Amino acid sequence: MRQELSNHDECRTMNGRSALAVVVLHSLLVSSALAAPLAFESLYPAGGQIGARVETLVSGKGLEKETPLVWSSDPHVVVLAGDKPKKFFLNIAKDAVPGPCLIRLYNEADASPPRIVEVGKFEEVLEKEPNDTLADARKAEGKMNVTFNGVLEKAGDVDTFAIRAQKGKGIRFDLHGYALGSPMDPAMRLLNDRGVEIAAGHDTHNLDPRIEYTPAADGTLFVQLFAFAHPPAADVSLKGSASHVYRLMVTDEAKAAVALSEPGKLTLPALLNGCISKAAEEDAYTFTAKKGDDLQISVRAQRMRSLLDATMRIEDETGKSLQQADDADKDSLDPTLRWKAPKDGEFKLVVGDRFQHGSAEHLYELTVKPFVASLSATLDTHSYRLEAGKTVEVKVTMKTNGTFAGKIKAQAVQLPAGVTAESVDVPAKGGEVKLTLKATAEVVANQAPFAVEIVTSAPDAVQTVTASYAVPFTEPRGDLLIMTDTHPWLTVVAGKKP
Repeated sequence: MRQELSNHDECRTMNGRSALAVVVLHSLLVSSALAAPLAFESLYPAGGQIGARVETLVSGKGLEKETPLVWSSDPHVVVLAGDKPKKFFLNIAKDAVPGPCLIRLYNEADASPPRIVEVGKFEEVLEKEPNDTLADARKAEGKMNVTFNGVLEKAGDVDTFAIRAQKGKGIRFDLHGYALGSPMDPAMRLLNDRGVEIAAGHDTHNLDPRIEYTPAADGTLFVQLFAFAHPPAADVSLKGSASHVYRLMVTDEAKAAVALSEPGKLTLPALLNGCISKAAEEDAYTFTAKKGDDLQISVRAQRMRSLLDATMRIEDETGKSLQQADDADKDSLDPTLRWKAPKDGEFKLVVGDRFQHGSAEHLYELTVKPFVASLSATLDTHSYRLEAGKTVEVKVTMKTNGTFAGKIKAQAVQLPAGVTAESVDVPAKGGEVKLTLKATAEVVANQAPFAVEIVTSAPDAVQTVTASYAVPFTEPRGDLLIMTDTHPWLTVVAGKKP
């Protein structure tokens, strides 16, 4: 039988292997023979306000039979088991920072895929059914600067919220549904007090909509939410389920000002913010380089939730295009390139939008710096299961950009007692390598995250990169709030009970 541990004891035990807090939520009087894989599909509400204690319900098959343990990637977000199956509490610390984190359910046999939880700064409100119509919504008219939590729980479901607006004060409606990992392609429309549509939103940098609107008069506005299927289907009717969880942020707070640089002369290295503010606009920057100068040039836009689908090119003094870039790879719409100056002279770097769109929301960050060799590493899955006396392979796909003079090694770290893994050499050009985790016959059952590090040994280019896995999701069409994580899970199953 698994012995009960206090929160303090569990944190102390797990912190010996990880910098992140792992908290025991509930004693498990379940033997490893009875424990079963967990199907963790959603959490509602999927977040809460800083400093709050939030009651939540999880959705997934088999969860009514046991109370699993929970791991959180953020020590400021502690999840405690409730008095009924599927019921938990999010305890969000007063010093938590707004933003997303991951939580994972686990037992003695397996671990669920991680799910996204979001910490917010506004008051949190749960939807109250029925709320399909304007009349329903009017009964629960909300305040400004609030986060509405809801579920589109059945086919054809439409959720409506009423907000009191002030003349001339701009409002942002920002929906997170797809971004939380919900299987939905949501849409949103804004109605005036007479029920007339005055604005609408669908896709942004992903499938989630956003609306910005400035009222011409004081009054009540209604925002309606509904969703189509994701992955897409031939049937275009409105969809819903217990997993169609969303969070809608409504605020009239002014946006944080971003200091934008005017296009012009660059002094290298350079780091600046820009904006493609109108359709068909391009920002042109000039810089001086010497023959053989090796530069790394990159634009961040999609990764900072911008609407810009950035492109860039380098021209010489005659306007001839020397090199251009669009998407960095299949996983990133942001361009990056390595460029060597063919001669001494002045060159032009041009940034634009692939579809020639532009607005105040088409922001970007431009970096130009000397090229330095780099590498990245991707794991084949989010969790691994290792039985006593046996082995399990961890596949790591390496990508290198540039040449490393020394050796590159992959190694597993933060492994529990009784589990070992020999480091392996990584080919200079990258590729797939396999780490073999090996458990002794006497290993004690254990469930915790570990890590895989890639280490270079060249004196002038020592790097340690932690491998990541892609947060599981079906047919990504834009970013989730968290796309990757560096804490794969290891379930160690003992041959005999300790």
